[in-house]
Amino acid sequence: MQGDSYWSMAMIPILMLIVLAYYGVRLLVLHDISAIRGKDQTKKLKDEERYAAEAGKLMLFLAAGSLIMTVLLYFHVVAAVVQIVVWVVILGILWKKMDERYGA
Repeated sequence: MQGDSYWSMAMIPILMLIVLAYYGVRLLVLHDISAIRGKDQTKKLKDEERYAAEAGKLMLFLAAGSLIMTVLLYFHVVAAVVQIVVWVVILGILWKKMDERYGA
């Protein structure tokens, strides 16, 4: 694969990695749940502290998936797409469980 072609394909997963890592750290360190829920949420969370911690971990989990996708893109594009789809499905299941446990 040509170098320029790789970097043009890898740019979106790299940007995803940066944004997801930012929100993950923001949730874990600052416990700022309004970053992902919005400021107009009227429903109160069951456990705001645990919700922020779990959501931050899940954001970092998806950021790790983006990093793995970036590496896989260099070797095999289809494998990278399959990996990120599986990663997002797992994230969706874990997010649903986290929201049922600590959410509104």
